[in-house]
Amino acid sequence: MPSLPTSSNIGALPLDAVYEILLCLPAKLLCRLRAVCRPWRALLSDPQFALAHAARHPEPLIALAVAPYAGNKGDGVIVDIMDLSGQIVKRVRRVQRNDRVISMELDLAFVKNVNNDSYKFLNLATGVAHHLPDGFAEEHVAFGVNRDSDSVFILGQLPNTGEYKVLKLIHHVSNNLSSQLAEVCTLNSSSHSGWRRMEKPVDQITSSTRLVIDGIVYLLRVDTVLSITFNARVTEKDMIITFDLNTEAWGPCIQGPSINFSIDPVEMLDNNGIPIIKQFSLANLNGSLCVVHGPAPYMDFWILTDFDKGVWVKQYSMQFEQYGCPVHPLLVLGDGRVLIHKIDNRFLQIYDPSTKNFINSVDWTHYSPISMYAGNLLSLDR
Repeated sequence: MPSLPTSSNIGALPLDAVYEILLCLPAKLLCRLRAVCRPWRALLSDPQFALAHAARHPEPLIALAVAPYAGNKGDGVIVDIMDLSGQIVKRVRRVQRNDRVISMELDLAFVKNVNNDSYKFLNLATGVAHHLPDGFAEEHVAFGVNRDSDSVFILGQLPNTGEYKVLKLIHHVSNNLSSQLAEVCTLNSSSHSGWRRMEKPVDQITSSTRLVIDGIVYLLRVDTVLSITFNARVTEKDMIITFDLNTEAWGPCIQGPSINFSIDPVEMLDNNGIPIIKQFSLANLNGSLCVVHGPAPYMDFWILTDFDKGVWVKQYSMQFEQYGCPVHPLLVLGDGRVLIHKIDNRFLQIYDPSTKNFINSVDWTHYSPISMYAGNLLSLDR
């Protein structure tokens, strides 16, 4: 327990009893109790207490970025953090006007200021902003890369050092020829303050579905996504390309799961004769690489259980009454149920594999994007 002045008067109970009682309270209430007195503020702001409280309250939390069109959010809120019942436990307000959340990873929100086109990663727990360096790597500037080139930013954290790194993929067009370029930067590092040029990707990759697990970036080859989406035959080439943020080098390619792709014309059309667009995407499911594929007629979630041997296991197979929009798994709960995000449903849903039923969870009507929250609620705001 954090040490407090011996003259502190925090109540009639012994300090250890007060400590245990406070650990039982929800984080939202504890943040308000910091205003009781200085000793309580010192106790409830101590990092050791924050860690002990997080261990005592492992319930999953969701970070939801407030959509720009949400007219009822005019108080400057940029992100709401909720529990699975939809209760708001923390609100994060924007640093500057015209800030918009592009994506969220870990405990950071990737924010673009639409007024000056600047980018930063905002720590939702502490309020600290990590600003991305301007421009491009010197070698790419000499190659003709400029602000007209489309760029995608992918954030990852190194498991050993806790350092944040960003991989930038650049789509560059010169003389009617397009190419993909790559750069890396380390957030708020004095020794690596700018963008560093990386080797080109080993193959054309899509930035529409990507994720980072333990410092490894996973991306899909473009031709794989196109062929699966439009019901064409898939080649046996490796589907997934990796990039190691620690070594800052492209890693081995991974063969995807053994999926049977139908070429039956009947299975390619819905009841109205409209072609069924297949989904093939990546997800981080409780720290494991997951491939989402479907509908065929089910949405299948494949988990990579052995990286070196490329062993995939079909962990879940869900059938929806109507399929029209992508499905994204967010979390596997302790009882085996799965929290999912379906774009055309106003609620996040929890799927029970034992009953094969869905129940509604959080209403995300005024929010986008959405991610699981990995930060600590008791970290002090700015």
